[in-house]
Amino acid sequence: MRDFNIGNPGGFNAVMTYGLPIGLSVIFIDIMKGFIPIALIDWSFSNYIGVDTIWYQLAVILGPALCVLGHNHSPFLGFRGGRGSAVFIGTLFWVNPLVLIIHFLPFGLFIGVFKVPTRVSTVLSAIFYIPAALFMPIAPLYSAHMLTTLAFPQANPFLFLLPFLIALGLFLAILPRHIPSLLAAIRGEEWTLKISEGQKFTEKFETEKEFVSKEEEN
Repeated sequence: MRDFNIGNPGGFNAVMTYGLPIGLSVIFIDIMKGFIPIALIDWSFSNYIGVDTIWYQLAVILGPALCVLGHNHSPFLGFRGGRGSAVFIGTLFWVNPLVLIIHFLPFGLFIGVFKVPTRVSTVLSAIFYIPAALFMPIAPLYSAHMLTTLAFPQANPFLFLLPFLIALGLFLAILPRHIPSLLAAIRGEEWTLKISEGQKFTEKFETEKEFVSKEEEN
């Protein structure tokens, strides 16, 4: 995948390069990179260690951010990787799906109405979902920990800052890989991917701009 289209090994490039069956599988795996670690951290601390400790607070903030950094700057790929969007989605899906929805609403608005490039919209949507996370408890409704938190608020008010700090940490983790996109958008060089129009490239890449052929796949 690093030889084609946007040149990174993430899920969206897999869709463009190999098509939906392979691409969606890669996206699902990338989402699990974010979902499983934060779920395990939250579950293990909630059941065995306690959520009112500094270790829990550090784990749920740094753990997801490090998942994104590991995806975006993989040591196995020369510290180059994807842009962390799917890992970001997986993490927020556990933290609280409402935070994720608040991310996608302005994201869709920027793309559909204002025609803002896709990757730039990812950055701009942070204006909405990061402050919104201040008002939401960690973990979605299917988490027993969240239900307990709502029914019996913790004595430590810092716990209610955790979703905000997680969202902020995730944003800071994905931002470095999006800075080139912001600069490309300023120059008028960006790429878009729309189901109705296919892929359009105005950004200059060093990779091929075509689907991998069946011979190359085999």
